Amino acid sequence: MKVSIIIPVYNIENYLSKCLDSVINQNFNDYEIIIINDGSTDNSSKIISDYQKKFPNKIVSIDKQNEGQAIARNIGIQKARGKYIMFVDGDDYIDENTLRICYDEAQKKEADIVCFGHHMVIDGKIYTTENSKMIVEDVVKDFILRQMGPCEKFIKRSLIIENNLYFPKLRAYEDIAVIPAYAIYTNKIVNIDEGLYYYLLRTGSTMNQTVYSKKLEHIFDAMNNLYELFEKSDKLNQYYDEIEFLFIKHLLHGAGLRFIKFDNYLNNLNQIIKIMQIRFPKWTKNKYFKKESLKYKIMCKLIYKKKIKLIKKLKKR
Repeated sequence: MKVSIIIPVYNIENYLSKCLDSVINQNFNDYEIIIINDGSTDNSSKIISDYQKKFPNKIVSIDKQNEGQAIARNIGIQKARGKYIMFVDGDDYIDENTLRICYDEAQKKEADIVCFGHHMVIDGKIYTTENSKMIVEDVVKDFILRQMGPCEKFIKRSLIIENNLYFPKLRAYEDIAVIPAYAIYTNKIVNIDEGLYYYLLRTGSTMNQTVYSKKLEHIFDAMNNLYELFEKSDKLNQYYDEIEFLFIKHLLHGAGLRFIKFDNYLNNLNQIIKIMQIRFPKWTKNKYFKKESLKYKIMCKLIYKKKIKLIKKLKKR
């Protein structure tokens, strides 16, 4: 089999049919769709069952208790029969030509990973983004810096299996914990300009929560997992600048700003600062950080110094 599409599902009854229609109606042959129902309590289970009955030769359905997307995706990887795999979230959808374009490109270029672009879908409106613009000319460094999520990628399954690049058992940030490390095990990565993935932005996602969730603290395990993957592969020194910038971007800046929205931010903020002090004490000299906007750099330094009142004033501007 050529391709396996892996779709984790949890309580997305309002979006699931659009996703499944998009993967069923591909202009491509010889592929399977593996749907992992991660303990849904809404109508998602029935929708999956209906599609599986209608397309029994195309869809493999797996029911399990709720444990999160990471474990669901890992099950999909293990069950997959395709030479290549794709991850699609059950509330998103893909272009009908996605598999054909990606498979042809992978075969023609002998690529382990084909990266493609996406569109944002907000309140029913589609917004095109600049997906293929590389940050640096080195394709491996660019992947490390730019490719955080599991979707928008066409991946040789053996790459994950042979290098044990499964997702860690986290409820959030499981993607950044491992995806950048794909790059150091590839023979070839190809970027294509086509926006083939449609990413639905929902207000209820972990990154957009207005009520504090312990899942936000999984950033610490995720970043530690990523650091150790590079360290164990003896690639940390080679890609030190890139990993350092990921810590600046996702731990110091990203998680820092999320934590300070809530009253109980201090312990988490202290942990962020301690990690940066130990692992990247000279982070302000990072070459990628220096290219960021003045506001971004000021914000990072204020977070590091715990100047919370100033941060909140600056955010309002």
